[in-house]
Amino acid sequence: MARVLLSKEIQYQLCFSAREKLEVNWAGLARYFQISSSTLANWYKCERFLPQEIFSNLVKLTGISIQNSTLLNDNWGRAKGGRNSVAEHGKSFWTLEGSRKGGRNSAKKFSLPEYSKDLAEFIGIMLGDGGVSRGQISITLGYTTEWEYGQYIIKLINRVFNIKPSIYKELYSDAFKIRISGVNFAKNMLTLGLVMGNKIAQQFDIPAWISEKEVYIKACIRGMIDTDGCVYRKIRRERNGWEYRSIGIYFKSASPYLMRSFGLLFRSLGFKVSISGRNFYLCGKEQILRYTKEIGFSNSKHLGRYQNFLQNYGWIKVKSENCLNCSPQV
Repeated sequence: MARVLLSKEIQYQLCFSAREKLEVNWAGLARYFQISSSTLANWYKCERFLPQEIFSNLVKLTGISIQNSTLLNDNWGRAKGGRNSVAEHGKSFWTLEGSRKGGRNSAKKFSLPEYSKDLAEFIGIMLGDGGVSRGQISITLGYTTEWEYGQYIIKLINRVFNIKPSIYKELYSDAFKIRISGVNFAKNMLTLGLVMGNKIAQQFDIPAWISEKEVYIKACIRGMIDTDGCVYRKIRRERNGWEYRSIGIYFKSASPYLMRSFGLLFRSLGFKVSISGRNFYLCGKEQILRYTKEIGFSNSKHLGRYQNFLQNYGWIKVKSENCLNCSPQV
């Protein structure tokens, strides 16, 4: 059976972009091609060369055009490799400029940045809404509510890594992804303490170096809250008809290791937090005011919610809405 010789980066990107195009997981992609999951795994893990027919179907599905590819005949096992490059990419996965950057970055050598406040915030963002694959990292955000925050992240990445990432808008959801392609870059993410693939299955945790300096701790916390946390309003109703209104900060994760370390970071700064299973709470006027002053929000969505809640839920006591003649009490 004729096979197509591709670099590992290009072969993985073909398989991954086909999955994204069809909006399925790996098992769904295997069903689409009517093959076993193990066979597909051999292809996207680049342990086997792609059959010519599958390669053609992937190119047609994704819109990715491959130039100078090498076709291996039936005795391809004896053949030695060739080189190929991505000339242009379909609109379904990349923008043209993003694809060019992805192609350049795939073989580019990335040096590890020094530990810094900006790097710690980036790690916090990745722990929240980020993901690392074999040849790419991505951060998923809400298109309607977090576009401005996405621009902040792009500038942050540029400062830390001297790279301008690409942006991909998902077709059928209110979400967009910030992406950096490159096997070497993805490997550096592992060196910095992140994990590849399913974060929960890999028992991911906050990298140990974050706890070395208070400035790293605060920046990492900010990145995690900005992505996977929220600002919420609380109401405690009393029997006498009054209700106490306040503001809290909430974070949720299915990783017990991450939740434990997250709580330890807050406690190392002197905060009193409450953790119940997958749920993390920071409450109390003094603590919330201190959080906003010392750590703050880079995500304007959270900052806007906090500022709006201050007017009507800023730690005040009011009569219930059934009482027309009531005045706020601090």
